Amino acid sequence: MLKKISLLFIALVLFLFCQAQNKSYDYKLKAIDGNCSSYDNPQLRKELDKEKKKLEKKTGVVIGYCPEDMISEMPQSPLSNFLTDIMVEIANEYCQKHHKEAVDFSLLNFGGIRSSLHAGNVTVGNIFEISPFENNLVIANIKGSELRKVFRRFKVKKCEPYSQQVSIQYVGDYFHKALIHGKEIENDKIYRMVTVDFILTGGDNILEGVEILSVEYTNIVIRDAYIKHIKKMTAEGKVITGKFDGRMSIIPQPQ
Repeated sequence: MLKKISLLFIALVLFLFCQAQNKSYDYKLKAIDGNCSSYDNPQLRKELDKEKKKLEKKTGVVIGYCPEDMISEMPQSPLSNFLTDIMVEIANEYCQKHHKEAVDFSLLNFGGIRSSLHAGNVTVGNIFEISPFENNLVIANIKGSELRKVFRRFKVKKCEPYSQQVSIQYVGDYFHKALIHGKEIENDKIYRMVTVDFILTGGDNILEGVEILSVEYTNIVIRDAYIKHIKKMTAEGKVITGKFDGRMSIIPQPQ
């Protein structure tokens, strides 16, 4: 992801350089090496190096500490558990600020977690690698009967991450039942789910054929929220940790 950002800076600098020379050029876009070594224009190389240093200065800022490696994988993992749980905290901070009812749980997609988190200092750049997309948090109201449709599609080897307020039980590889706050899902009850706009608009077909009653757009970019929340954790003396818990259990399938 950082390489892609670097390439965007390079493209911008090339454009500005051409504008400064007051000349028009024919051009074609192509993939290029991000280390700037292939350019023999000293002025352009200087500008590229300057922008690269600015980028590295921003992405290299340490915002927290992770005592052990955290990966993301199905059906649950330390990193996916950590991210979905802080999504609930972030959403509830928003709800409290705007005098809204708290959310019941969060739902993310494993495809939106693009990297692992390694032990040691955690930088802004690390969070960009994990969450490179401009996805925004949204809060959706959904009936229990519709929510059942979502969870019934889950399998041990093909599911999505959710927060600790949800627990799903599988028999073998297949869905058996889901609880929210330790209780059976009620068909007519309205649940408040925090997710991302990518999922809401059909991403990964997670909500395909599922009716959403209403949606609140928070205008919070999830990556920015992660960064802000981790900074807050660090200020409180907390480290970044995730663990396996009871949000998912597997009952062996009878032979």
